[in-house]
Amino acid sequence: MNYKSVLFFLGINSLFVSFFSILNILYSIYFDFVLDLNSYLITLITSLIIGSSFWYVGRNSSKNITLVDQITFIVLSFFLIPLLFSIPYFFSIYNISLLNSYFESVSGFTTTGFTIIENVKNIDEPLLLWRSSSQWLGGLFFLLATIGTIGSKQIKIKPAYLISGGASGRNFYNNFNYNFIKIFFIYFFSTVFVIFLYSLIDVRLLDAFNLAFTTISSGGFIPTDNLSNIIETNLQVFVLSITLLFPIFNFFLIHDVITRQFSFRYHQEDLHLASLIISLVLLIYFFVIPNEEFANVVFAITSSISTSGITTYSSNVDLSLFFILLTIVGGSLISTSSGFKYTRIYILLKISYQEIHRLVKPINVIDKNLYNSEAKIDDQDVKIAFLVFISFIISVFILSGILTLDNLTFENSFKLSILTLTNTVSSALYGMDSLSFFDLNNFTKMSLILFMILSKIEIIAVVYLIKRSIFRE
Repeated sequence: MNYKSVLFFLGINSLFVSFFSILNILYSIYFDFVLDLNSYLITLITSLIIGSSFWYVGRNSSKNITLVDQITFIVLSFFLIPLLFSIPYFFSIYNISLLNSYFESVSGFTTTGFTIIENVKNIDEPLLLWRSSSQWLGGLFFLLATIGTIGSKQIKIKPAYLISGGASGRNFYNNFNYNFIKIFFIYFFSTVFVIFLYSLIDVRLLDAFNLAFTTISSGGFIPTDNLSNIIETNLQVFVLSITLLFPIFNFFLIHDVITRQFSFRYHQEDLHLASLIISLVLLIYFFVIPNEEFANVVFAITSSISTSGITTYSSNVDLSLFFILLTIVGGSLISTSSGFKYTRIYILLKISYQEIHRLVKPINVIDKNLYNSEAKIDDQDVKIAFLVFISFIISVFILSGILTLDNLTFENSFKLSILTLTNTVSSALYGMDSLSFFDLNNFTKMSLILFMILSKIEIIAVVYLIKRSIFRE
């Protein structure tokens, strides 16, 4: 393993934390929030030292990075970067312990949204912005990891190469500058556009920033104890629902539309997802909860499929299990949403149908195209999709068993385990809004930290890394 190349890219990621530290320092000084200013200075110095040192050590080895090195870099990033993000929590005036600080930062970087902060309204604005920033950076890094490594044709864990836009990232780490700049600018301008939309519907600018960082990354942190405190009208709810489509649809969709490269043939996944959302909204609104506002129904559906989980849902009808199942579905393969991913479900259902059809009519030719595109589903795609599904089921039972040891009911343990593995916040949408993460014991918190990370980077990727490290070819 080329450790220097791993350190090089870890150093670059660490320098991103430095950038956000500078922003928070400037924000704190400008608005005279200087109580926690030292915590951001410590974060800036620490991240600069670590980032610069790692970059310097690996600067001559950045091009010699193998697939195993890339996965190692991804895994280490999800442990190291949250550690840097935890510094302002730990050194703040709120007496947050080291474990709780790390829990909060991991929850942000994995875009999960679990929080140990029980009264968000009492937290100063720079720290709220810091929480949201961790989500934004986590979403960006997840896109880079998905397009560059986890979804590449070489490893096929998240077969993003089958979807329009995924092919551009097959050699991401050999063409780091080009791919990073392209992904960063799409992500950045999408965020700016979302902030602009929120400003148009009279959301306060700071709240607009925090909400944009949350929605664009499919995160769960909100700058208040209750989302209804800042999202009040049906128009605001509907616009928020629309912005949650960003982490559902293909990341390159808007880019393709603007650059006139869009073709329905290569965005069949997005058409399927759009059809699914429309069908579910109509079904729920007209036949299940017709008394609920239409905007709230749209919001509940998009929030669940995007694996964000933020909500203003207040219906007396308990649909928590249904919405949890939607978080398992997830959005596009190339998006910031977590979950199993719609295309994997499509692959498993299509191959299952074809196997049954083959038994009935064995001489027929089997169509292995994905949707109506030219991309072909091979046997390895099916095997990996099945392994991911099995690993998800096993993880649910393991984590549920751990959670039941902490005085949680079996129902809450089961729900929380699924939400953890889909990186979705535990909100009223899933009947989990009264859960206090602060009161959980340390072992439970450490278990949640581990599974939040493993679910984001895919457990199969870690298994692949271990296998390649032990059985080197």
